[in-house]
Amino acid sequence: MRAIVIGGLVIMCFFISYLLPIKDAVSQDAKSCLRCHGIKTLQKKSESGESISLFIDGTKFEKSVHGALDCSSCHPNITLKNHPKPRKIGSKNDYIKEFSPNCLNCHPKDALMKPAVHGTIVKKGDIYCSQCHGNHYIGSMKEWKNKVSFSEYCMSCHQFDISKTLPSKEKKNLRVNEQEIKKSVHGKFQCLVCHDDFSKVKHPVYNFKDKKQYTNEMNKICTKCHTDKELQKNPAHYALTKTASCIECHGYHGVKAAKVTKSLPENQYCLSCHSRAISMKFKNGETLSVQVRESDILNSAHKKLKCTECHKEFSPTQHPIRNFESLADYRAKSKDICNNCHQDAVKKYELSIHSAALKKGNQQSPDCLKCHDYHKVAFISKDKMASSELCIKCHSDSGKAFKESVHQMAIKQGKQNAPTCSSCHNSHDVLPTNLAKLGDSCIKCHKDAKISHNKWLWNPPVRLTSFVDLHFNSASCASCHTKAEKAIFLTLMERSKNKPITDEAVAKALNVDIKTLKSKIDSNGDGKIQEQELWKFMAAMKEKSKANLSGRIDVLNPNDAHKIEPKGKSIKDCSYCHNPGAPFKGQLEINKEGAKPVKFVIDNKSLNSAYAIPNIKDFYVLGLTKIKVLDILFFLALAGGIAVPIIHITLRILTAPIRRKRREGK
Repeated sequence: MRAIVIGGLVIMCFFISYLLPIKDAVSQDAKSCLRCHGIKTLQKKSESGESISLFIDGTKFEKSVHGALDCSSCHPNITLKNHPKPRKIGSKNDYIKEFSPNCLNCHPKDALMKPAVHGTIVKKGDIYCSQCHGNHYIGSMKEWKNKVSFSEYCMSCHQFDISKTLPSKEKKNLRVNEQEIKKSVHGKFQCLVCHDDFSKVKHPVYNFKDKKQYTNEMNKICTKCHTDKELQKNPAHYALTKTASCIECHGYHGVKAAKVTKSLPENQYCLSCHSRAISMKFKNGETLSVQVRESDILNSAHKKLKCTECHKEFSPTQHPIRNFESLADYRAKSKDICNNCHQDAVKKYELSIHSAALKKGNQQSPDCLKCHDYHKVAFISKDKMASSELCIKCHSDSGKAFKESVHQMAIKQGKQNAPTCSSCHNSHDVLPTNLAKLGDSCIKCHKDAKISHNKWLWNPPVRLTSFVDLHFNSASCASCHTKAEKAIFLTLMERSKNKPITDEAVAKALNVDIKTLKSKIDSNGDGKIQEQELWKFMAAMKEKSKANLSGRIDVLNPNDAHKIEPKGKSIKDCSYCHNPGAPFKGQLEINKEGAKPVKFVIDNKSLNSAYAIPNIKDFYVLGLTKIKVLDILFFLALAGGIAVPIIHITLRILTAPIRRKRREGK
């Protein structure tokens, strides 16, 4: 039914068209076609629903370069014998794609390929003849070039979505948004002002290997007007030109006037440059990206702050040039920014092992930026498992050990007082484990620990918490609450100040190079500190720096200290430690500035040796410090103590008659 209606309308139009006047200038063939196609309202709907106009203005067609041709020259598949005949058209684009090969009947592909740029477009085949040249009113190229402006000439091609694939396989889009140019600071310029090597008769082809080279070469266009001397007026901007191209910040065609940028809200003003991939260069050649992602700031704890609240010396009117020796120097000084608001945290960090290690050149050591990032500063998390992720990034072994602990179990159960890394080690003032007094951290949560330990840890018949304190000070909690291998740690201390002596101070006291310190202590080089070696070393240190030893029981592998077990599995047997054969290793610790202490293996005999007697006042260690000589002396003293009253009583009994006679004689 639909086909009958359409056919009827076509026939009606065909007869009506004979009543319309047709100019004699067009060919007889064209006259016949224009009988219908000269009707302005003639149109067709494609299968995609688009309306396609079938109207041809005979006057305009007559003036075109094809005006003397018959319609069948371009439409060879349509004749008066087989037309009008309804045909299906999927869409406008489908029709253009189908029709374009007809142009090649007169314009051979070889000829079209001669102009290099035109040939590239033809070869790609994704832009069709009529999209650039039109359909029926194609003018003379020579006349058109003379009449059209340079920019209009360029836009005739660059208005389309054309692109170029570089040797690097990167794709460069060559489409130009004309409206963007008109709104830019260069809105009144013709294209040739910047692209002066192009003309209407000359279109060179650039062969850049990648986008970076393309960008750098395009940068030369800007310097034609914006000379080096002019750029130096703004030092920050000038410095930026040495690490980033003009295009990276200002774009290609939509360049805004500087006054427009300065009128933006402060953060948007800063991001107008810092949202791009720009970097700063340090004196030693290292570089740092200073790109800032707005999304990072908006999702951070600082989302309500202005840039200048942290970067106080900067503003829309001034941008000082900061020079740093290296990335390490930059990081070391970056905490000054954090100190604007977080003075307490920065002060504590300065006392930490992390700060000391960073100052000694350990670039892996954490600081404000390493833990909290530059602009992604996260809110303090209530998620206990997530809050320790920062620490686990570096201390992965400790993190694995913690997963086996009763504390991890408590976190999984959602207990509010379950500890995380910072609960024991603190967040900022993290100290070496031999100085941190981690037992105090345990007491914070286990407030009744002294009372509960006093039930079994006591000296009958006296129950005093001071006796518990003595044990807490000489043995770590982990030494009883884990199954890990235990060790006796002897730390070299400065007696007058009661602080660890560093390896540098020891080397200086012994007048040796720090690299040869180990061989100085372990003189026979067997990898163990023998009894004579240990006490010879201690004698020298006592003489030079009044050193002593502080002893404690702890787990041998520090990571194992995180495997805390339920209290039902803890050690509650005095003989476990108070036993000459206690299964403990021996370790000598010498503190190292900004790093973990240097450790030496001690032969266990060293602590059971008579050589220890002069130093026994310097430390007290359970079990392993029971010296046989002292045991013999103790038993002799004990025997003597018992023998004295017995002998005294015996003598009193034996001499009683004599004393009685003396009294009677008186």
